[in-house]
Amino acid sequence: MLKIITNELIKILALDDDDENKDKIINDLLKNGRQSLINYQKDIKPKIYREQMNGNDNELMTLLKKYFEQKWEVEYGSSNAWFIAYLKQCKNNDNVTYENVLTRTAEYGNKYMKNCPILSIILQILLKDIDNKCLQEKNLFDDLWLTITNDGLKSIIEYSKYIASEIINELINEKQSILFQALREYYRQELFRLFQQNNIADKENLCDLALDNIVEYGWIDGIKAIEDTIAPKKFEMLLDSILLSFN
Repeated sequence: MLKIITNELIKILALDDDDENKDKIINDLLKNGRQSLINYQKDIKPKIYREQMNGNDNELMTLLKKYFEQKWEVEYGSSNAWFIAYLKQCKNNDNVTYENVLTRTAEYGNKYMKNCPILSIILQILLKDIDNKCLQEKNLFDDLWLTITNDGLKSIIEYSKYIASEIINELINEKQSILFQALREYYRQELFRLFQQNNIADKENLCDLALDNIVEYGWIDGIKAIEDTIAPKKFEMLLDSILLSFN
């Protein structure tokens, strides 16, 4: 897939084999989206640059959207089938929102993906009323990310003006809501790292026990669920690591 996409990008941008920045341009596009071309304007013929940077109905955006969509499928199709199923559901039932998120990704690449693309994509879909201008000018997404990754699922209510009330209720009250699963994926990565950092063995589903509570209530309140199952010294070290990392 990557080789085909690369060759098509080279063709669309009319890059020559001897262009010294050719590989850099392609790699940047696949990582940071169309906006990265601004850094290479002098490497691209003016007519082609104008055509491909103008609007979303052009070959470059179509190809980048195809690339990122396939990338999600490849990266998460096996490990997180629920996520791909959710994306397909959105594509079929709420195509406008899905296309907005996909187009934003093609435009900006990893800019809004943070360190957990699954959670980022789902938050962008759920907060469908947040547009690119709002994201850029108000730092709204950064604030949302900080809030929900520190304080857990229930903190989404702080952004209720951007999400329909019935959806908010579903997200908070359904045990396996799509946001619950996405947060679990985010916290799992971080919790495993903290366990290893503090030499805490994952015995008797200790990590899973902590995860469900952290997802619901955030780091500080959620981690207390395993306080009685870890030696006080190690629990204090774990708590200190959390405070240092996320506050």
